[in-house]
Amino acid sequence: MPTTPNITLHLGALALALMPHIPRLPLWVICWCLVAWGYILLVLKYRLPLPSQILRLALAIGAVAGVLLTNGFSLDRYSSLALLWLMASIKPMEIRTYRDEMVTILLIYFLLLSNLFFSSSLAVGLYMAFSIFAATAVLIHIHQPNSRFSGNLGMSAALMLKAVPLALIFFVIFPRIQGSVWGLRSPAAARTGFSDHLAPGSVTELVRSSDIAFRVEFDGRIPVQDRLYWRGLVFWVFDGRTWQPRKDRLRFAAPLKGSDALTYTVTLEPHNQRWLFALDLPYRFVFRALLLQDYTLTSRWIVRQRIQYRARSYLTYNTGRLRQWESETLQLPRGSNPQAVTLARNWRDDSNSPSDVVNTPLRYFQSNQFSYTLNPPPLGNAPVDEFLFKTRKGYCEHYASAFAFLMRAAGVPARIVAGYLGGEINPYGKYLIVRQSDAHVWVEVWLPDQGWVRIDPTLSIAPQRARQGAAAALPPEERSTLEAFSGSGLLSEYWLNLGHGWDAINNQWNKWVLGYSEYTQKVLLNKIGMGSGTWMGLAGAVFLGLGLTGVLAAAYFFRFSGKLISKTDEVQQVYLRFCGKLDRIGLARRPFQGPLDFSEMVIAARQDLKKGVGDIIALYVGLRYANGGSRDDLRRLRVLVKQFRP
Repeated sequence: MPTTPNITLHLGALALALMPHIPRLPLWVICWCLVAWGYILLVLKYRLPLPSQILRLALAIGAVAGVLLTNGFSLDRYSSLALLWLMASIKPMEIRTYRDEMVTILLIYFLLLSNLFFSSSLAVGLYMAFSIFAATAVLIHIHQPNSRFSGNLGMSAALMLKAVPLALIFFVIFPRIQGSVWGLRSPAAARTGFSDHLAPGSVTELVRSSDIAFRVEFDGRIPVQDRLYWRGLVFWVFDGRTWQPRKDRLRFAAPLKGSDALTYTVTLEPHNQRWLFALDLPYRFVFRALLLQDYTLTSRWIVRQRIQYRARSYLTYNTGRLRQWESETLQLPRGSNPQAVTLARNWRDDSNSPSDVVNTPLRYFQSNQFSYTLNPPPLGNAPVDEFLFKTRKGYCEHYASAFAFLMRAAGVPARIVAGYLGGEINPYGKYLIVRQSDAHVWVEVWLPDQGWVRIDPTLSIAPQRARQGAAAALPPEERSTLEAFSGSGLLSEYWLNLGHGWDAINNQWNKWVLGYSEYTQKVLLNKIGMGSGTWMGLAGAVFLGLGLTGVLAAAYFFRFSGKLISKTDEVQQVYLRFCGKLDRIGLARRPFQGPLDFSEMVIAARQDLKKGVGDIIALYVGLRYANGGSRDDLRRLRVLVKQFRP
């Protein structure tokens, strides 16, 4: 059986691999692992019997049953991860041979890589690099059990550093795959982001999250806060309570006339939907997406991983005439919210123009004690009537829904736009961070000679929302809900700066590493004369990678091998003299035997040679396979072999 230090190192490497998975595992799985590993340590310390094969089989069956019961007899990546960890807790109980140790260390490597099924952030990447460094040191120790572990750590670091150039070559050249690994969804995507319907309370729940929705880098100036309306979805159809997009949205947007254009790059977090966000209104983009009839961008694929795209938008524009298919923006369900319908028609009869109709409900909100709150009362089957005439408390979706309904009832085409308003400028990266707490909805109305015009009814009762953010517009007792995202207390400024600094570093990781997509690779290969999308281009990329790899190998060979070969040859000659002395007494080394196996065979036959053989083999292994040792070690090896007289 392997020595106690070896198994202890295996358990330490397993514990390192477990740490990032703790939030994803059931508590009983974590306790199972800790108890199992604790028992193994007790076995090693007090020489207790290890579990028998039957008991280990029973534990394995119990682990499978526990995972199935916990997950309702379904297997997903979380239940599969739990099962892997349960098996990893049982495997060290049967480490008896070299093969068992190798299987365990390979399992540790797989468990470390499994982090990528859940996250590919910079923090996870750094932790994985550290864990792989430790696991590699354990792997080295398996082959050099008599060496110092500190020396194994040094060799592990050297191996990883030497592998970096090769990894960079394969990262740049290896063909990229569109989409995430095996189509897996991001776990965070299911918790945040807009849905495909809008009802009272939809946005209210969303803004309580501080998660980042996307980041934006502008090619030039960053617009002022009240111009940062990020368009995502347009809701056309109203059933009396809920707003939904059109079912036949696959129409292309008409050419747009505008001015005050801006170009920017969006790094969008996964949200498991197809819509993309762009500054109102986009007219040009560089991505595999479609610009639809309502000037929203939609991806060809569900956004299940972080993506980057460039777009160009107008801040001032005129969408032109109202098209026939846009007449749907006047439709209302029959019999819905009758009080609001009557009020809107009275306003229409008393107004001289559509612009007057638009301004009337805004004045109505201002003069009738409406309030902006994250905790509005629930609404019943006539939500617009109840909001306008009873509760008069709501968040942006309440005001947008009521305003759009009133406009349609008054004969003014109206639709609701969902997206984000504003953003937080990172001073270290000079880019904009848009969080889920910036979620917002507003209304577009169609006016003659102006086309579709943005109207934000929320600003009529909470004007601070546009320039200072949602927290500033809320009542004092509710502000802490959103202000907590930026910290509080004496250390809040330092904490905020630290957060901005880390996010700036993370943004570069997202941009240059995770953002290195299939499209980016094709652009790079085209720039160096390798056309993408053809067999010739693929072959050129492969040969380029192989050529660079060969150059690195040759450089390493000529840089280091000359110094190592002479010493290695001398070490081998001394070792062969040692083997020859043993051969003469009938203890010949077999061709397949390494130094450690050979020493075990010799010591088993001649216990009196244990110290001498052990010292010689330890020196030889260190000189031959570890860090090369020193000239003093080689000199000592020569002396020991010369004095060795079996």
